[in-house]
Amino acid sequence: MGKITDIIHKNKVSLIFMALLGLLMLIITYELVSIQSQIGVAYWDIFLYLNNALKMAGMGIGDTLHLSPFLPFLTSLLFRAGYVFELSLFMISGVFYIMGALGMYLLLKIRFNEYESLAGALSYATFTILMAWAVSGALDAPAISLSIWALYFTYQASKNDSRYYYLAFPLAMLAFLTRYTSGLIIIPMLLLIFFNQPQKEEIKNGVKGIILGVLIYLPFMWYFYRQIGKPFPFISQFSASAAGTATELNPGYNLDLLYYLKNIPQYLSSPAPDNYSQLLWPSQQTPDLLAYVLLGLIITGIIIYIIKIALKTRKTLKTPQNYLKAAGVLIMGLLLIFTYGSISYVYSEVLLILWALSVFYLLRDYKLKYLDLDLMFLTWFFAFFIMHSFHPVKVDRYFITMVPPLAYGVALGIRQISSLIQTKFKNTTWISPAISLVLVLALLLSAVSYMDNMPREDEVVLIEKETAEWLINYDPEFEDRVIAAVRGPAYSWYLKKFVYTRIPGKVSPDVFQELFEEVNPDYYIYTGEGKLTLDGYTIIRQRGNVTVYEKNNLK
Repeated sequence: MGKITDIIHKNKVSLIFMALLGLLMLIITYELVSIQSQIGVAYWDIFLYLNNALKMAGMGIGDTLHLSPFLPFLTSLLFRAGYVFELSLFMISGVFYIMGALGMYLLLKIRFNEYESLAGALSYATFTILMAWAVSGALDAPAISLSIWALYFTYQASKNDSRYYYLAFPLAMLAFLTRYTSGLIIIPMLLLIFFNQPQKEEIKNGVKGIILGVLIYLPFMWYFYRQIGKPFPFISQFSASAAGTATELNPGYNLDLLYYLKNIPQYLSSPAPDNYSQLLWPSQQTPDLLAYVLLGLIITGIIIYIIKIALKTRKTLKTPQNYLKAAGVLIMGLLLIFTYGSISYVYSEVLLILWALSVFYLLRDYKLKYLDLDLMFLTWFFAFFIMHSFHPVKVDRYFITMVPPLAYGVALGIRQISSLIQTKFKNTTWISPAISLVLVLALLLSAVSYMDNMPREDEVVLIEKETAEWLINYDPEFEDRVIAAVRGPAYSWYLKKFVYTRIPGKVSPDVFQELFEEVNPDYYIYTGEGKLTLDGYTIIRQRGNVTVYEKNNLK
């Protein structure tokens, strides 16, 4: 008991700041969940997670069962308890959102003071791209929260107590099971471990941590094997991702390798549009003043830090051995840049690892206290940037994987600017707290404005819910009917029965007709402009862009 009291007393100030952050996050999350509950679900993938949660709860047949299972699994627990609502998924996402911000604070506190860490963690939580998706039910925000904690415990294991690996690797596995591409977090994790040269006992604990992570996967492996006959369904997805396969029919098809880089200002801070679909695509908005303030902090901090490193190493760097190391850094960097986008991202990731190692070997003798942490965040950002930029499908929410390093950049900017001022002027230790608190106030005002302007409803959601309710009342035997729709997963959720997905325009008319006849639905729910000509079917309802077709002579 005395030891716990000592720890609390020693970290009293930090705990107060963390409690303040937790309180702010509770308020923000409550408001976001309330707004999301009014809107409902519009995004296709989220319906898949809800339907899979029904399957895991024994209440449905699921949809696309090879998808990442952890978030649906957690949701299924609430479904089993009787809370079969979209709100269950929103609330679980909200818990992850809060935990992500708290984990970000702890990760930043390793290097920065309480004020800088608070500003960095709050910037992370209020970046527009994260606020738009945080409690939507998508996988991205929960996965990044687990990744943050995995890297935090990896750092603690490599620096303080290697038994933290018992938490680090299981959390990394949970991040992977939440969103498969989160598996790339293993790159900064392993580099961080390698930089700190683990001893035999530490390696043993690391292996034990890995075993614990594998044990966590086993029940999900069994689930996959029983349901789809594949214990490792993500392998085919990774193969397709590495090959960069996608078609122009995909709504996110975009070959611009700098897409995410160009849209960073919008992702940092941009106003909320009055349309929910646009809200989920911040890249379509105009960045506000705060976006450029944050970007300025990040860029300025990096420049000052690089100059400091250059000044610290310029005298002793001029040796044949160091020239050779510097050449290695340059060669790896140039190879990475000039092959970017022209080879599979898998090879680019290997080059990134080699470049990070060459930087470490060049600078490790210069007593740069946080070199390992800097390289961890740097490789974190670029590991995901390379993968998502290489893939021909660009979706704004994918950038969430790169958000924590930007929050690190914000805290670094405050630290470097304030330390530069302190070297020029006396009695200026207040600069860092002042900049941090002003930024915190600006972030909170921006977040309040953003939430105040968020839409409270979505026409697509309203019409789909109305259509499902109408069909239930129109045909009391709907559960025994075969139903197909353009947005099958949405109606599977609303009707609590499997609805086939058949989309005209995604395939040739002949192929669509063949697939349609294969199902031979009693009802077809079409979402789109105009009307379809379906032989043997009659329109029985039309609302907005949703049209319901009934097979002739059904009743």
